[in-house]
Amino acid sequence: MPSPASAVAQAVCVRPDVTDMGKAGLAGPLQRDATAMDSAFRGDINALRAWAVVAVVLYHFQVPGFSSGFVGVDIFFVISGYLITGQALAQMAAGRFSFSAFWTARLRRIFPALLAVIVTTLALGWWLTMPDEFLRHTRQMLFAVTFLSNITFGDARGYFDAAAHTKPLLHTWSLSIEWQFYLLLPLFLAAIWRVLPAPKKPARMTAALLVVALGSMVWCFWLARGDAGAAFFSLNARAWELLAGGVIAGLHRLPGRGAASVFMHAGGEMLRRVLVLLGWLMVGLAAVCGLSSEYWPGLWTLLPVAGSALVVWGGPIAPLKRLTGSAPVQRIGDWSYSIYLWHWPLWVFLQQWASYRGIPVEAPYKIGALVVALLLSYLSYRHVEQPARLRRAMWTPRRLWLGYLLALAVLTVFTLAAVKFHGFPSRVPDYQQRVDLARRTNTPRDECFRNAQSEKRAREQFCEFGAAATTQMPSAILWGDSLANQYLEPISAGASHLGLRGLIATESGCRAYLLANAGPGNTRSACDLFNQEVLAVLDHQLEPRIVILARNWGGVDSVAEEFALVRHLIASGKTVVLILPLLNPGFDVPERWMREQFRAGGPVDELRIKATPELLQQDVRDEIARQAQAFAGNPRFLTVDLAPRICNPEYCYLVKGGYANFRDTLHISNVNASQYNDIFAKVLDAAVNASLGPPALKNAGTMAILPSQSRK
Repeated sequence: MPSPASAVAQAVCVRPDVTDMGKAGLAGPLQRDATAMDSAFRGDINALRAWAVVAVVLYHFQVPGFSSGFVGVDIFFVISGYLITGQALAQMAAGRFSFSAFWTARLRRIFPALLAVIVTTLALGWWLTMPDEFLRHTRQMLFAVTFLSNITFGDARGYFDAAAHTKPLLHTWSLSIEWQFYLLLPLFLAAIWRVLPAPKKPARMTAALLVVALGSMVWCFWLARGDAGAAFFSLNARAWELLAGGVIAGLHRLPGRGAASVFMHAGGEMLRRVLVLLGWLMVGLAAVCGLSSEYWPGLWTLLPVAGSALVVWGGPIAPLKRLTGSAPVQRIGDWSYSIYLWHWPLWVFLQQWASYRGIPVEAPYKIGALVVALLLSYLSYRHVEQPARLRRAMWTPRRLWLGYLLALAVLTVFTLAAVKFHGFPSRVPDYQQRVDLARRTNTPRDECFRNAQSEKRAREQFCEFGAAATTQMPSAILWGDSLANQYLEPISAGASHLGLRGLIATESGCRAYLLANAGPGNTRSACDLFNQEVLAVLDHQLEPRIVILARNWGGVDSVAEEFALVRHLIASGKTVVLILPLLNPGFDVPERWMREQFRAGGPVDELRIKATPELLQQDVRDEIARQAQAFAGNPRFLTVDLAPRICNPEYCYLVKGGYANFRDTLHISNVNASQYNDIFAKVLDAAVNASLGPPALKNAGTMAILPSQSRK
């Protein structure tokens, strides 16, 4: 009776085009079982590869029944770990392992087709995307070609949320993880190989791989509960999946204990078939049973990984040979790498094109995209992958690496040019360039705006705005979060007109508030410490006398918090200017404007929506009006309402005169910020008069709050 390993070798054919698989004979005790496994083309693994790519593609194309098809990547990891580890071990055992040859083989396998996809997506992006999107794409392209995509896409929710469909190279994160694994694996194996005694190399090498795999798995499960992003895109947390295949490769080299020999015992052949069938069942169910992506990778990742490991360990079995060895399955397996590369950018660009024009992506579009993906995959496999792998006389290692470095240099220069020229806006019509302009104008005085960790580039404690420091005029301070900082330009213009000096005290996501007393051992957040810093200045100095407050209100409950601060400041002798909530569109305004112009086939100079209570945050406004009654007639409390400038009783204008009033879902556009200059000049003039003594403007405390009935 032939050994099961021999049966494996006889059941599959050796393909002359599969040159990356290790085919060297093994020396001494490692030769048993391993030679057949290394030299034979594994049709069952090719079928497993086909299933993995089918699962991924149908998941991405939102085909019903494949809601957890993302597990296909986990299956790919196991296969890659098995083949690459087996290759390295075989070459080390034969005494002919070379780091440069190993890494060159990996570059030969991965880079040519990847470069073809990158260049194609760059060309499509040039014609189909807006400048800001194209700029992001060029940066992602550079990370993809340097195999660092998993780092730039460090937030795992970015893979599963809607934003993923704007990133045509998002899928290259898995290639980056594999490449990083390929860089480190031979270093690890070579270090252990040199110190192990010859008779014990197979067992101890396998044990070392198993220990590292278990460590990575434990780390992954722990990390995913607290930081899903780090776990999803991290090599450290994903290494156990690749090493699961590596352990199988090691087990196949244990003298007398390879997969073939294990199944030689009584009942072994039946057990082998059962375990392989179980493995196929596990990888099948994993893709279709709707596994949650919330903590992925996590405990449920064991299902596709263990299933793949069983299939790879046990080898092909007769009951499945006709299916797994069929021509369609094998062709998909052959093309799987190209299919994986091409399908996602096509899907992203199709969705963007349809979204811009308001067309739902239904079955006919999906089928068409699948057909195009298969065609491109075939062409890529036939004319890019195979020539790079087989025509070694043409694509020598030297030429291959020089080609890689040349491509890297060209793409780096192109990316730098895209950054310098803001994504080449001249590619798009003038009216669409105004959309890009609205998006591109970000936080005013960004060097002074603190991030969520209360860090900023400017060195001074608070940057200044408005006029130069004088001894005659009182000074002001703008205090709050990004919705306070967004008004910096019109406030600064008004202050400069009056000769008023101001300080910038703004921090991302940090609303101005009074701090409760901290008990022993209590720690302060960055926002707490920032507000404490501002209060220390205001409570112990005469200047600045004017405090301008604005915030992301977040609901009616936030009003009481804000007025507690208002009362404290007024009691401290300050004049408070409170900016009322503007609008809450609830969607990306430039994105909506861009789509409207695409659908119209030309410029749309006006975009308006009904002035509903929800849009105007009327509940918050009413509560502010109620709380403000306590300061009626007090000239040192002023409110600013900017809504009348862009709204009438029926409509609010998100775009007017061909320019956007908002740069995203909530913040005003710097392009149109100057329309509020005169409003802030008037309120700051009133604040200056109130701060200098008995006020000249007795009724300055109630600047226009539109009545509730006008908002309905």
